[in-house]
Parts: sequence; C-alpha cells; structure tokens
Amino acid sequence: MRTELLGQEKNIVRVKVEFEAAEFMADLSEVIKDITQKANIPGFRKGRIPRKIIEMRFGKDNIHQETLEKMLPKAISQIADDYDLDMMDTPSLKVEDIHEGEPVVCELTIEVRPEVELPELEDIEVERLRQEIADETIDDMTAEFRKKFATLNPVDRTAGENDVISASFVTRVLNPDGGEEPAGEPQLSTIDLAEPAVRPEVKDALLGKSKGDETCAEFEIEHNYRDASLAGKRIRYEIKVNDVNEKILPDMGPEFFKKVMEIDIDTEDDFRKEMKKRLLEHQENEDMARVREEAITAVVARSKLDVPDSLIERQSAYVKEREAADVKRRYNIDMDEYLNETSVSLEQYEREVRENAEGTMRRTLVLEAVGKKFDVEVTREELEAEISNRAVLFGMDRAKARSYYYKNENHLSQLANSVRYDKIGKLIVDKIRINDVDKLSDEKQESAETTTAVAESAE
Repeated sequence: MRTELLGQEKNIVRVKVEFEAAEFMADLSEVIKDITQKANIPGFRKGRIPRKIIEMRFGKDNIHQETLEKMLPKAISQIADDYDLDMMDTPSLKVEDIHEGEPVVCELTIEVRPEVELPELEDIEVERLRQEIADETIDDMTAEFRKKFATLNPVDRTAGENDVISASFVTRVLNPDGGEEPAGEPQLSTIDLAEPAVRPEVKDALLGKSKGDETCAEFEIEHNYRDASLAGKRIRYEIKVNDVNEKILPDMGPEFFKKVMEIDIDTEDDFRKEMKKRLLEHQENEDMARVREEAITAVVARSKLDVPDSLIERQSAYVKEREAADVKRRYNIDMDEYLNETSVSLEQYEREVRENAEGTMRRTLVLEAVGKKFDVEVTREELEAEISNRAVLFGMDRAKARSYYYKNENHLSQLANSVRYDKIGKLIVDKIRINDVDKLSDEKQESAETTTAVAESAE
C-alpha cells in the first residue's frame, strides 16, 4: 500500500491510498471464500459455489466494496501512525473504478482533532477562601439537631411559639364576588410554629389555642404556587386543633451524639470538634469545586483553537434530539409546539443550542489537549474504584454494577471519560497558582454567585 498526503484544510485531511493489485486480489479471494462458506444458494453446497454464481447473486461491485472495507481498518491505522493523525471520526471514502488485476486507488477524507494552543497553566491564578467555622455556627447547628431529634409531648395548655400543633383542616377557595367554592376533604397536618416556613396567618391563628379549639386563617396564594389550581387565589383554612405538643429536646449526651454523627462520641467537646471538622471539610470541598471550575474556565478562555463546524453541528444535533425526546416524554408534545407555548422562536432556540454546543466542544477539546500534553490516562484500578463508588451511590451490588459497565462498551467508555476528565481537572488545579484569601475579590465573588445561580436554575 502506498499513501500520499493530498492536503489539509483546518482539521480536514485528505489522503490518497493506492492498494497494489496483488494485495487487493488476495483480500478479494478471502472475501469470496468467506461468502461461499456462508451463502445458502439452492442447488449448490456451501463452499462449492462457483465464483460466477456468487458474483451474479451478490453483485461484483458489492463484493469489491466489501473487500475494500475489509482492507481499510488496517490501512487507516497505518495512515494514522505514518502521518501522526489524531482522528475524531471514521474517515469518508471516495473510490475510483475498481478493475481486477490493477491497483485500487481511493481517497480518504479524515477529520482530525484540531490544534489547541494551551496557556501556561502556572500563569493562571485562582482565589481560594480560607475557611473558618465560628463557635456560634456550631451552637446554631447543635440547636437545629436537637430540634430535629426532639420528641413531642402532648400538653393541656394553649399553644406557644415553640410548640407543634396536630391539626385537621379544610381548604376553601374564596371567590372575588364574595362566594366560595365547596371545601375539600379534611386533611391532617403537623405544624411546627417555630418553623419560618409556616405562614404568618396560620401561626397567628394557632397561637393561644388549645386542644379542641377551632380557628381559621385567610391569605392570598402566590401566583407561582406549585398547585396551579390555587395559584393567585384567596383561600381560607378552617382548622381544628387536635393536640398541642411541646418539644422535649434530647440531652447533650452520647446517645444524641451518635444519632447526629453516627459514631460513638462521649463528650460534648468531642462532639463539637467532630462537627466543626466535618463542616470545615464540607466547606473546603465546596470551595475547591468552585476553584476547579474557575481554573478550567480560565484555561479554556486563554486557549487558542478553532472549533470545527462539524463538531458543533454534531453536538447540536445530539442536544436537540435529547431535548426533543425529553419534551415528548414529559409533556407529550413535539418541540415545535413546546417552543410555541414558551414563546421561544425556532431561530432563537437554534442559536442558543449552537452557542452552547460550541462552548461544550471548546471545553472538551481543551481538556483533551491538557490530558494529552500531560499523559493523563485512566488505570484499571481507578475504573474499578469508580464503579465501586457508583455502586454505593445507587445502592447496587458491586458485582452487578461491574457487570453492567463491562457488558456495555458505550457506558464503560463514558465512565472512563468521566474519570479521566476528573483527573484532568485535578491536574489543572495542581498546576495553577492558588491564592488563599479571607474574602473573594469583587470580580471573583460576582463570578462565584453567577455560577451558583446558574447551577440552582438548572436544578
């Protein structure tokens, strides 16, 4: 086989391939032999079918094409090695007429990974917050845990600010004309008067009431209320107090400490130390997640590359297909109808999808370039450890989780990529300069708040 590099435009490479006549004929014989062994043609025994009959039945051009497809994988692998090509997709093939006994000439169009000019990671600086846990924070958390594990004791007195009410109530919707809709079925509820989430009107109506008392509370429901049938309407709760309960807080002792921390702790001092240690670890992990994302964002922003249109289009198509399926599953309507209902034009939707796709592919290409530069690979041990982690996370048997991934090549590949990108992210954090501060600069604070807002809206 002889090859010739015909040219390259951006990330598209064209290579001429010429297979020698003898080379092609040898593989052609193998293909015909394989067909004769498998073909079931009436009047002929398998393996004894004349070539003319095979060509008539399957088509000479089809047999030539199958032969070429048999030869291409090895040829493509050699081309990738010879020209040091990092291929991103299966090459497209253009073939000249094939004449047996003559060299076979074809042209491969190969999409390769675009060049990425990475910044010096050591030049990137990210701020990291020094974490401190105040004693007051531990006091507040301890108080919350004591309330959480409190027991309820019915009392024969009027309800106070910190009591818990067992009540039954019915809901009436009040119409603007002064009428009201019929009440629904009575519902049982437990209302902690100390909870901020309790509506002020309900709390005021219950304070000072005793077991057996009846009261009511009227208020306007928010327009964005989760129950659309009540949103924006005025309602009245008609409430009957079944019990007034006082909270009996648990003693600050080993039994309470174990309920909270799930480990044996003897003294309050050790309990507070353990709580502070865990809270500090949690806050440090949260801030390191922000540091990692900020560092990756900076690396992507400072890298120089042209994202190929083909990658953007493929990513856009994938996203649109996934979102259309999700809309169909959730609302049983097509994407066009969904966009119309949400007052989003098709042009706006297409533009947003493409912009996001370009950002996704840019980030992916940069992270891949970092991984390649620093030889980031995933070991079998790391893959097995991640499978074990996910088995615990999803409550699966480890053997079943392992079988699930190893029986599905696509899922295993996605898992390996996830582990690899995680390693690349950690490597970037190790390489950049981290500046420990007591307070984020205004620009960094705004960036952190924007990232948090976007994450919360996505949820």
